[in-house]
Amino acid sequence: KDTNAAALGLAVGGEEGAAGRSFAYLHLGTGLGAGLVIDGSVHRGARTGAGEFGHQVIQLDGPLCECGNRGCVEVLCLGAVGRGEVAEAARVLGVAAGNLVGLLDIDVVLLGGRTVSGAPEAYVSGVGEVLGALARREGAGGDAVPVRVAPRGERIVAEGAAQLLLAPLFGRGDA
Repeated sequence: KDTNAAALGLAVGGEEGAAGRSFAYLHLGTGLGAGLVIDGSVHRGARTGAGEFGHQVIQLDGPLCECGNRGCVEVLCLGAVGRGEVAEAARVLGVAAGNLVGLLDIDVVLLGGRTVSGAPEAYVSGVGEVLGALARREGAGGDAVPVRVAPRGERIVAEGAAQLLLAPLFGRGDA
């Protein structure tokens, strides 16, 4: 998956201080996916399905998603994007990121994809506001998980894909 490739690229050399850490790379473009790095290694899951981030249901009676469920993050977020409601798209993405933060206790959320690159400050701010509110509610002393735009834009997917191909030759254990 492209999001796993991007996450590997970030873990190996793209994100300052990422070595040995846990983070989520959330990619919003024509779809919505996640690459997950847990303790410095890309997490693919038992059936390689980890990162199907866009198909978590957050609105039970929401609009029908192409996956067959209703109220998936992807359909809600892309619907807001299609209506030009960037703040709402960022809020929806933030709610879903909050679920991920609560479940995995990750260190940082990195955002990428063409949609994010069109309004990076709005997405960082919107997702950050939701995570900040979550931290305050959970008594984390206001220490929200930081949100940043992933470095190197769309190139990070290609760089991570190259890492996936080269890892067996050079011994990277988590590829």
